[in-house]
Amino acid sequence: MINNANIKTANKGQTITIGRINGKINPGDKIYKTVSILLNKEMEQISSKENIKREIDCKIIIKQNSPITLRLIDNLSKIVVEKTGAIPEKAENIGLTEERVKEQLSKLGNTVFKINNIEVELGEKLITSISNINEIRRNAIQELEEKIKLTFKREERKTDCKNIEEGKLLAKEPEISLCLNNIDETMDYEKIQNADNVYIPLRFFAMPKLKSQIQKICNKFNVYLLMPAISKSNYEKIDIGEILKNNIKGIVVSNLSQIETLENYKFNQRENIDALKMQCLKNIVSNYTLNISNNYTIQELKKLGITKYTVSPEFEKDTIKNLSNIVPKELIVYGRTLLMTTEYCAIGTYKNCSAPCTKGEYKLKDRMNFEFPIKTDRINCNNLIYNSKITSIEWKELNVDSIRIDILDENIEQINEIINIHKNGNRLEGKNYTNGNLNKEI
Repeated sequence: MINNANIKTANKGQTITIGRINGKINPGDKIYKTVSILLNKEMEQISSKENIKREIDCKIIIKQNSPITLRLIDNLSKIVVEKTGAIPEKAENIGLTEERVKEQLSKLGNTVFKINNIEVELGEKLITSISNINEIRRNAIQELEEKIKLTFKREERKTDCKNIEEGKLLAKEPEISLCLNNIDETMDYEKIQNADNVYIPLRFFAMPKLKSQIQKICNKFNVYLLMPAISKSNYEKIDIGEILKNNIKGIVVSNLSQIETLENYKFNQRENIDALKMQCLKNIVSNYTLNISNNYTIQELKKLGITKYTVSPEFEKDTIKNLSNIVPKELIVYGRTLLMTTEYCAIGTYKNCSAPCTKGEYKLKDRMNFEFPIKTDRINCNNLIYNSKITSIEWKELNVDSIRIDILDENIEQINEIINIHKNGNRLEGKNYTNGNLNKEI
């Protein structure tokens, strides 16, 4: 408001009054405008237009008794287009001027082009309608654009469709993989039963307080090192060679680049490291974040050394059934899905960062009062936000070789119960559980 009158906008430097604000407000506090309709409209207009223009040179010839000829050259590709139009007529008084012709040729509107240079050859006292010049310009620009597009056309890649098998119904019992998305230093993980493999995220190996726990887990189970989907600078400081000495059996890669970079990622040349490295590189599991959606991808990943792949939690049952088993197929049948990894630390901002994430449990609550657990990757201080509901799936008809159980806050007794329920092909039901996208269409 200004002088008790409501206003919609104000100018820079004006003093305004804002009412109806609850809470402790002090003089000098900063006020942040979170929404601006005008700014949003301006941004939409900018983002909806192509601002990068290609420079072209033009030459137009307008001579008596000859069709108008327009020649365009794209300066980047050197592609040339030449178009002809109507034959100009003799003017009774004043004919076309060079300036008028240049003005019409420069009207390129929302095209991707801009004029660099225009050359005009114009006979004396000749005239033609402006629409004739506009038409020849439009036709030439359209043809030039089409020819430039053809230069970007990719060569068709012939895919070998032979020997790509679809999912097959398996008679054998599946392996059971347990993914520990959280490790409690007070829990006795040696009491876990019926787990063939255990996946441990890389960040836990960098926490000294968990060293003893991890060693016990490695002594009992086939442990796989689970690489993070996002690994920034601090991860590069972790010595993978030292981690492999824990008798790691394999590696779970979470993005495509890790398949190649793992071969050189901090594997320092020292005693027994080469042997350990080779052992791990023979057992590479692709995490669900690789988002494999067809059998051609599976075939290519097999060539890169993948020995097992994880199905995306976004898929419905028909897609899962038909994914190939040319390498073992693993399905996450239980766990809270990781919804988001954020650079912004909600916990540190809320509490001031004295590492409060290490001393308590935190959740986000939405407008429906659903609670989304927050964990922190302390290596790079990312927040990991998990689903409010727990996915639980019946897998018997889905043609999988291995089932994966993701653990977040469950205790040992609960873990063993969850393993037994899902080992038998059953699922947990109730208001806290979901079967994800199993019965939905992609």
